[in-house]
Amino acid sequence: MQLTEMELFHLGEQLRAEALAITKSTTCARETTDPKLQQMYLRIAERHRGHYEILMRNAQNFAQQRQF
Repeated sequence: MQLTEMELFHLGEQLRAEALAITKSTTCARETTDPKLQQMYLRIAERHRGHYEILMRNAQNFAQQRQF
């Protein structure tokens, strides 16, 4: 199965959105002094990192399929 150009565009947009969410959450964790907030922001960052990794794996799988 191949992705259309529009689907690839949206996949790239979602990867960028997840990367931004990771950065923002990590920054918030670093800047707050409340330990509970730090933990919350770090959990949020990890959740977005998981989303990013899933999307990236899917993108790589589709890229490999296009080569064959």
